[in-house]
Formats: sequence, structure tokens, C-alpha cells
Amino acid sequence: MRIEFAVEMPDAVAARLREQNPDLGRLGLEKLVCSLYRDGRFSQTEAMRALNCPSRLAFEELLTRHNLHRDWPREEVEQEFAAVDRLHARG
Repeated sequence: MRIEFAVEMPDAVAARLREQNPDLGRLGLEKLVCSLYRDGRFSQTEAMRALNCPSRLAFEELLTRHNLHRDWPREEVEQEFAAVDRLHARG
């Protein structure tokens, strides 16, 4: 399903935003999806799909660019560290 919407703003504001990010459509999509993710309305998987993020790392970097930092449950942090330890043990 495709959803489209338009945003009206003064030309000066749009020009300033375009200086920082020439692709305002992409910026708007990222802001919307990050907001829905932050509010718990999108899962990580749904947000990654909506943004075509190729990996969890890319998604985490995108969240950081938008000043969003999720609270990692202790169990998930431990699983991530265990996965890193396993990778280091292989190499």
C-alpha cells in the first residue's frame, strides 16, 4: 500500500531544511517512522521494512541520527554481547 501526503511550509523554512538534507521526502519518512517506533506503534522489524534498512546496525545508526535511543532490555544486551563474544572466538 502506498501512502502519500503533502506538507506546506514557508519557502524559507523549506530552503533551510533542504540545505541540511536535500531529500525532504526521505527526511519526512524517517521522522514519521522513527516517531511511530518511539511511540511503540511500529516494531523494529516494521520500522526497518518501512525504511528499507538493510541491517539492525543501519537502523540503530538511523535512530541515533534522529536522536532516538531505545532502552535495551537487560536480556537483549546480554544476548548481543554473547553474540559478539562468539564472533570474536571464531576469528
